Amino acid sequence: MLKLILEQDEPTVSATASLLALSLITIQCIRRCYETYYLQVFASSSKMNLSHYIAGIVHYFAVVVAAIGQSPLFCGSQDRSKITWIDTKTILILPCSLIFMWAWYEQYKSNIIFANLRKDKKSGKVVTEDHKIPYGRLFEHVSSPHRMCEVIMYIVLLLLVPTRTFFCIFLWVICNQVQTAIHAHVWYKKTFKDYPSNRTAIVPKLL
Repeated sequence: MLKLILEQDEPTVSATASLLALSLITIQCIRRCYETYYLQVFASSSKMNLSHYIAGIVHYFAVVVAAIGQSPLFCGSQDRSKITWIDTKTILILPCSLIFMWAWYEQYKSNIIFANLRKDKKSGKVVTEDHKIPYGRLFEHVSSPHRMCEVIMYIVLLLLVPTRTFFCIFLWVICNQVQTAIHAHVWYKKTFKDYPSNRTAIVPKLL
């Protein structure tokens, strides 16, 4: 099935890179699940479009398939004992892991800042559903640091899994995150007259 979907007869991603990419995707999904149930404060009137829900499920399924689908034993016919775990791209593993974890952490801190805007500082209880201007950390530079971090994480994943299939997923993420970041930035400036003028939408000083 993977061969049919990915149109690849031989592995183009090392086993180590594929395993690392899958591990990074897993910790991202675990954290996002935690935030959804225990951190984020949603307005009581908030609703999710069914198409967005389905798109999310399809997206993460595609990410996992793309991460492992072109690695040894998942395409072509290889002997398990002859799998090459290390290749010339393995040198990227350490810096990629560090950059991903930095973006992962900053995205988490950004979501904490968002949640705290609707909570009492002392009790931690939700006191409002109103939107406010977020301050601190990467919010001092861009309106959507969580989206910027999402893009950075997918750049890292693309470096680990440099396949045509994953590049298509990367383009989808870029288009989605940039478009929503610009929309949010315009909304912030229109809604709050005192919104910091030095902030850009998603790329510091540029966009």
